[in-house]
Amino acid sequence: MANHCHTEVSYGILNKDDTQKLIEQCHREGVTVTSAVSSAIICTASTLVCSNDDQETVIKFNIGADTRRRCVPPVPNHDLSYHVSAILPFLLPTRQTPKTTVDMWQLAKTIGSHIQTSIDAGQVLACGNIVGKLYEKVLGPPNVAQSPTCGVSSWGILPFHEQYGKWKLMAMTPFVNMIQAPLPFITIQTVNGVLTIMCVGPDPVIPRNSIENFRNGIMNNLRQMIEV
Repeated sequence: MANHCHTEVSYGILNKDDTQKLIEQCHREGVTVTSAVSSAIICTASTLVCSNDDQETVIKFNIGADTRRRCVPPVPNHDLSYHVSAILPFLLPTRQTPKTTVDMWQLAKTIGSHIQTSIDAGQVLACGNIVGKLYEKVLGPPNVAQSPTCGVSSWGILPFHEQYGKWKLMAMTPFVNMIQAPLPFITIQTVNGVLTIMCVGPDPVIPRNSIENFRNGIMNNLRQMIEV
């Protein structure tokens, strides 16, 4: 893949007003922004994957967990060191994916419960260690059949300011190199009240138009969830 692919990326942005509306709706529903966006991602993925009427198609959703705040004492936000973390994948048959905004919010609650249960069970560091050992052994080409449908990493509220002396911070653009990962990957971040979602993947394994369609579907679902 490294010799034949390049990383293609597409960004979706909610302005400050819509980001605030999303946060307020998350508070009313009792879920985190990560869970809400994850619901929008899964619902979009279910419309883009190939399905077979004769066989159940399952969305396999991988999500990381930020260990910095769970350390004792917690690691502050300005420490951008990398902490290995993971939890068991979230699985959902495509036939069961929500079709209404009310059901999207219910899925967000289910995802949040899955994440919290996994954390309480101590999976955050255990899965990271296991995955690390597997990567040490698997040195050949990626196995697409065993890859997740997509992965997500939530970076939370990043510690930037709008003004640095006479300089104004216009945006903070994330990027992840995906030339050896056969799946789309999404990051979620909020900087100065603006939510940014990055969809990235290895083109041509995942073509640019598929990545853009993924981004558009996620943003459309989020806007529907805001207006529920």
